[in-house]
Amino acid sequence: MIELKNIRKSFHTPRGKVTVLGDFSLSVADGCFLGISGKSGAGKSTLLSIIAGLQKPDSGTVLIGGGNGSDGNLTDIFSLGDKALSAFRNRNIGFVSQEQSFLENLTVLDNVRLPFFIGSHKLAKRRDEDIDFINNRAMELLEKLGIAHLAASNPRDLSGGENHRLLIARALINNPSLILADEPTDSVDAERTEQIAGIFSQLADDGKTVILASHDSKLLESCGRVVEL
Repeated sequence: MIELKNIRKSFHTPRGKVTVLGDFSLSVADGCFLGISGKSGAGKSTLLSIIAGLQKPDSGTVLIGGGNGSDGNLTDIFSLGDKALSAFRNRNIGFVSQEQSFLENLTVLDNVRLPFFIGSHKLAKRRDEDIDFINNRAMELLEKLGIAHLAASNPRDLSGGENHRLLIARALINNPSLILADEPTDSVDAERTEQIAGIFSQLADDGKTVILASHDSKLLESCGRVVEL
């Protein structure tokens, strides 16, 4: 469950203060496949960033299931300190951003595995079976997304669409309960869009909560619910 209560967010620009979210409230149930639509500048990316805890609202509350919060089993994510929020996000949230936020000194496979090794345990303390498991899971995700043959490649050598699929695989590696995706089919052809929509739909069917922001009408048609900003 996700509860957004009276979220406000404004930005100061050369043309003055611009409010993109004004007293915005939303409830999202577990297992919901939610699409966020709206024109450019409507606040879709900002909303996802706030839910992910990457950007703090001017006011309002973001409650997310997955921890011991003040509202039943919900966590008020902005009441957490920086380290606790980062740990909560790594454990519970998979985020696919529009930016190509990969590490160029790592291979595609290593970029996908990275969130698994970010946490309380260092790589040296991982058991061999843990590493084998995550290697297999990473390759399975890359296979589903059609880029397993690029596992040993450098992300710089991939196309924009291939790198976007890398980011989707990385977001799913820790099996998060909440998946957020900002324009996940950007630079992807119609066939691959249908495949990615199928992956997100299956995740929701498996009980994951999926929220994506998109201009892609075909992708939004696959969502169980759509909210327009």
